[in-house]
Amino acid sequence: MVRTSFLDEAGRAEAAKPIERPWLSRLRLPMLPETYPTYGDHRMATPDDRSSVVRMSHQDVRSPRGIRRSALPLARTPRTFTDGERAMRRSRLFKRLKRISVRRLGRRSIERTRKWLRLRRTSHPTARKLPVFIVGCNRSGTNMVCRAIGASPHGWDYPEHEFSIAFNGYYLRTDLIIGWLIRLTPAPIVTFGSILDSQRTDLLLSRFEGTKAIWVYRRYEDVANSCARQGWGDHFRDLVRWVARGELEKLGARGKRISPDTIRLFGELVREHLSDEEAACLYWHMRNQLYFDLGLHLDPRVLLVQYEDAVLNKEEVFRRIFDFLGFPFDPQITGHVFASSVNKHPWPGIDPGIRGACDALKARLDAVYAQTRDRPTRA
Repeated sequence: MVRTSFLDEAGRAEAAKPIERPWLSRLRLPMLPETYPTYGDHRMATPDDRSSVVRMSHQDVRSPRGIRRSALPLARTPRTFTDGERAMRRSRLFKRLKRISVRRLGRRSIERTRKWLRLRRTSHPTARKLPVFIVGCNRSGTNMVCRAIGASPHGWDYPEHEFSIAFNGYYLRTDLIIGWLIRLTPAPIVTFGSILDSQRTDLLLSRFEGTKAIWVYRRYEDVANSCARQGWGDHFRDLVRWVARGELEKLGARGKRISPDTIRLFGELVREHLSDEEAACLYWHMRNQLYFDLGLHLDPRVLLVQYEDAVLNKEEVFRRIFDFLGFPFDPQITGHVFASSVNKHPWPGIDPGIRGACDALKARLDAVYAQTRDRPTRA
């Protein structure tokens, strides 16, 4: 900063003039927009913004570390969390830090780097990028599907993770960052385990060219048992009570696109004392109802996958998934898929009203899945 306290009025005016740097105009700097349209808590990029993405040098994109180094400064975007989300995120972070194994983390980092380099040397069927968003409800096998596709010789996965470059607090980062990752990843299939962004699946399909989505659903009994053992009962009770009272803004991004019918139904079913399993079942209903509310059952770009069928008949189901994506199926990708989580824990039972609502929605999902299971899946 120039000190102007000792200058007269004319000197101050001269010092206040901007310094001209002719060399600055010759630099190829990114032309980022001054403002971004928003959807919920997410900053969205317009089609014009995507054409002005920074062009990184070859040295910047040689490895995942290069992408992380180049993209992270622009990836830190404002994100507003509710009190419940902030507390849950803090709890998850502490639990993950306690469970971190340096040896396992190092081994996974080496494996990912080797896979990245191998993808750069692989001859892929096409050079076109295929973004795939894996959506649905928590504890429904979305990460399993995401990792299986990423294990393909032509795929790379960004599973939902606290420390992932693709996510900020388990929500997808801005479209600008996601667009970078899609273009710079050396694999034609780029998958994102975007569970908490399921409410904007239709927007994601229209945002990126050639995008497809896979909606994974699971028996509500197993989902509720798994959520209860994760200690999410209090958080889910808050969420479903806010929906019953119509206070959707407290849910953050997850409060978007919830239909009035869901609010009315929750107003009838939610009572003062809910068990952990009942709260999780209502949350399961709220998230999977979006599949119909968004019209995804009519969209050929969306494939419905049943978790139980995927783990019990894994080769058949994943062959169907890769046929939907238009890529060859490799049986080795299902090595980590196991069926031991089906009916793993005894079911304690829930309120008959909640059970009836969940049974009706599951029957509707099963009917759509039965109709589409044997059809050709290429969209």
